[in-house]
Amino acid sequence: MKARSALAALAAFLLFASACSNKERSEGQKIQVKTLTAKKSPQIIPLESYGSVTYKKKNDVCALVEGAIAEQRVIEGSEVSEGEILFELKNVQYEIQQAERRNHLDSAAAKVRAAKNNLAEEEKSAKSLMMALENARINLMQKKEEHSLLLKNLEKNQRLFEAGGISETSMEQMKMEAKASKAEIDVLEKELQIKALGFEEKDLLLAGMVPSENEEERARQFIELNTKSARIQIEMAEVEKRNAERDLEAVNELMKNLTVRSPCSGIVGALYFEKGERVTQNEKLATVIDMKNPYAKVSVQEKDMERIQLGASAVVEIASASYKTESAVDFISPLADLETGNFYIKIPVDNKERKIRLGMFAKCSIKTKSAGEYFIVPESALVRKDGNTAFLYCVQNDLVYQKECPIEMEAEGKIFIKSGIKDGEKIVEFPSANLKEGLRVKCI
Repeated sequence: MKARSALAALAAFLLFASACSNKERSEGQKIQVKTLTAKKSPQIIPLESYGSVTYKKKNDVCALVEGAIAEQRVIEGSEVSEGEILFELKNVQYEIQQAERRNHLDSAAAKVRAAKNNLAEEEKSAKSLMMALENARINLMQKKEEHSLLLKNLEKNQRLFEAGGISETSMEQMKMEAKASKAEIDVLEKELQIKALGFEEKDLLLAGMVPSENEEERARQFIELNTKSARIQIEMAEVEKRNAERDLEAVNELMKNLTVRSPCSGIVGALYFEKGERVTQNEKLATVIDMKNPYAKVSVQEKDMERIQLGASAVVEIASASYKTESAVDFISPLADLETGNFYIKIPVDNKERKIRLGMFAKCSIKTKSAGEYFIVPESALVRKDGNTAFLYCVQNDLVYQKECPIEMEAEGKIFIKSGIKDGEKIVEFPSANLKEGLRVKCI
């Protein structure tokens, strides 16, 4: 019994001596660790999300008029430019109407020319009548002067006759000449009255025209008055011509609509008719997807939705097209996807160079609303991660101890923590597998 007690005492002594030796050695050889100092600061944290390129809008191309498809210039998947011809339609009825209305216009134009020629002739006739009227006035004046001389001679010869100087026969002959002269004057006056119809000042007044004191202007007024019917004929012919022009323009517009063009630049997503088939008015012919300004459509988890707002700046990267640009959130879906529970947001991208195609993979980094103050810790400082909990080694009084911190967000190789550590605490930046809680370390 005494031997066993002695052995136990010896073993206890050796264990104590060994422990003391290890403790002295551990205190003398501290493990060196690189640390960073925790500091809380306000952050605007970008949210990274992934998705694909989709169209911003699509355009259904409809037939504005009925007709048969005479020519189809595109197939599904064709890239088209705005205004490019997609289909050529044919409508025989429109072609017949076009020919008829062209003939009507030609006829109306001929009537205008004929009416203008008629006006020119009537103006010539009016000028001729005015000259004849002036000649008649001069002739009447001359006849009146001649008649006045006859009357004077008759009076003189009457005295000679009474004195017996002239025979009765000569006297009677002179009286007959005076009567004939008077009758001729009466006829000339009647002819002058007839020729003056439409060329008197009262005619101008009745037509609402103020007679001009200038002879040339007054002559123009008389010509205008006496060619009024011809001018009306020109107006009527011109009205008919304008109506014919409008009728032809209307059918020409219908004919233009037989050429179906793309309303935008993009890709022909679908064709609903083929060459030879007949379509009715407003029937859908094709769908053109606008690819000038497509969207990057990415999904966002429900927990991140409160961080995103319309107009938030975003960087979109489409690696397959070697494309990267800054844009802004343009659309946020009001409802979550029933299968994934995620929400979709859309960010417009510029595709003027047509490098981007539908369905291409897109990566987006979206600037979010400030979510408060965070400790930012690199992923390299994590001992391990369990779900949304990060395990870190901190150093206090040269001793290592482990902390559990709830992860608020992760982005670009960093984790964002609100609680679990304090300002000024030292965090081991690159914890090794040999590092254990309770070890003494030296911070470098």
